[in-house]
Amino acid sequence: MTLLAAEKISKKFKDQIILDTVSFTISSSEVLGLVGKNGVGKTTLLEILAGKQEADSGVINRSRNCIVDYIEQEKSDYLDETLFEFVAGAREDLFSMREEIRTLEHYLADNPHDRETLNRLGALQHRFETEGGFDIENEIKIILEGLGFSEERFIDRLSNFSGGEKNRAGLARLLAGKGNLLLLDEPTNHLDIESTTWLEEYLKKLDKACIIVSHDRAFLRATVAKIWEMNFGRLEVYHGSFENYLAERTERQRLAQHHYQHQQEEIKRIEEFIRRNMAGQKTKQAQSKLKYLNRIKRLPPPKSDERGPTINVSLSGRSYNHVLAVDMVTFGYGDTPVVEKVGFDIYRGDKIGLIGRNGSGKSTILKTLIGELAPVSGAVKLGNKVDVGYFDQELSDLNTGATILDNIWEVDTRAEGGTMRSFLARFGFTGEDVFKPVAALSGGEKTKLCLARLLYHPANFIILDEPTNHLDINAREALENALVEFDGCCLIVSHDRYFLDKVVGRIIHIDDGRVDFYDGNYSFFLEKTAPVETVVKVKNDDQKQAYLDFKEQSRRRARHKKEIEQTLGKIAGLEKRLHRVAEDINNNIPTDDWEQLQLAHEQKKRLENEILDLYARLEKLEAEEID
Repeated sequence: MTLLAAEKISKKFKDQIILDTVSFTISSSEVLGLVGKNGVGKTTLLEILAGKQEADSGVINRSRNCIVDYIEQEKSDYLDETLFEFVAGAREDLFSMREEIRTLEHYLADNPHDRETLNRLGALQHRFETEGGFDIENEIKIILEGLGFSEERFIDRLSNFSGGEKNRAGLARLLAGKGNLLLLDEPTNHLDIESTTWLEEYLKKLDKACIIVSHDRAFLRATVAKIWEMNFGRLEVYHGSFENYLAERTERQRLAQHHYQHQQEEIKRIEEFIRRNMAGQKTKQAQSKLKYLNRIKRLPPPKSDERGPTINVSLSGRSYNHVLAVDMVTFGYGDTPVVEKVGFDIYRGDKIGLIGRNGSGKSTILKTLIGELAPVSGAVKLGNKVDVGYFDQELSDLNTGATILDNIWEVDTRAEGGTMRSFLARFGFTGEDVFKPVAALSGGEKTKLCLARLLYHPANFIILDEPTNHLDINAREALENALVEFDGCCLIVSHDRYFLDKVVGRIIHIDDGRVDFYDGNYSFFLEKTAPVETVVKVKNDDQKQAYLDFKEQSRRRARHKKEIEQTLGKIAGLEKRLHRVAEDINNNIPTDDWEQLQLAHEQKKRLENEILDLYARLEKLEAEEID
């Protein structure tokens, strides 16, 4: 079923064409990846679909049941709310319905023969149940925990959260909402790897349409079934997986170049024939070919792919072999430890990935290594001839009130303007772009400018804190290649699994204050930390049947376990309702209102019987032996 259809949508900012008479449809349960270089207008398209911006021309038709959910960037109206209240606000309809049900129940306790109100209550209860009212609180808890929030944070006010945490809260609100068309703009930017993999699995089970703007290649591989590539005002559609998009994109570009060159060669051949024969014996043929040439629809030259910046990491000089020594260091703030008694060494040429959940202490470790924080205990020692370069994920060294050119000039005030502009061009800032104010740049453009500032001066030990946040795929590939070719050493905090696989050769993993080391890339780490599975070797028919029986038994056990979990969930829901009824009997219903008390006691009895039946069912399930 089609949820949304756009016809000939156009949008332009100053001289930049964002959308040029673009048409498309979005079907229910369709998961689309929207890709394109930084600044091409992906967020603008999402805002048009969400109704936050208007297209210059064209029509967007939404089906009657299409509900679009989009993360609100500005959260100042919600700062006094707790995290749970903010996310629950996405289903204000359900919580309002619950309050109305309670009001009607209290009213009917006094007026049990009001048929109209009874019918209203019955319809409301049915709607509340079918729309997931009894499960909504548990669902919000699952979402928040999946996105890395501990239960203790549920009651924290939004005003106490960092920018990244607010963005995660916004993502939770979107996932908990009633929309059936979700617009996710770089949802993994502030997620750790564990939360990213949880989100992948959650989206696979979600029966909703999604448009996902992302440059996380591993995430796109795991989630999308169609790609929209946005470039030069067009929206190119690629059906199938992300890998299929990459292969088909290359083939389309090859064919476009081939057809253009073939036509150009044919035009030159015809023009040469006309030139030689217009005044000769074949004048009529030449005139005929001239008419053909005037009628031919000429193909435009294929536009440059603009593969992204050409990043180079310059080596300042050869350091001593021992670059860094961390001797039983406790990392933290003041006297408060975050990661305790860690020891490791970094040597020339090492490329190390530092991974762990949000809040595990990764940024604290980096800031201690560069000297911004003092270790709580222990010693950090840099080797001889080590020149450190540090990239801060907060982009705090940018002067947002100045231009791009002014920001790069700050790192070398004596440099000539032409030299600086040539250097900026390597990061994709060309022509008049260098005079743009930093405040007007996209997140990816700010990240590239920070990288330019960092890499302007050579170094031999690069420390990077989430360097790929907001970078488009082309820029990520350029940075990957530059770091692979870099002869110095790197320590990188990143949640980009593809990036870690490509660049690093060692992993430092932080988990609940414990630090473990793995001599390999992220895939190696994943292999070493994966749960051990029993491998059954099949040699003959009997063994094959035994293996198939084993698989079927595993399926039955999984179904049995799921049924137990569902029963426990139903019991928990009914016990909550029973508690509310008991609270009404004991505290809310007047002792002389025997009719209301009678109804409440009858409802209490029904709930108790249902709970007893479920406990009997649970006991039976737990006693069953699944063979």
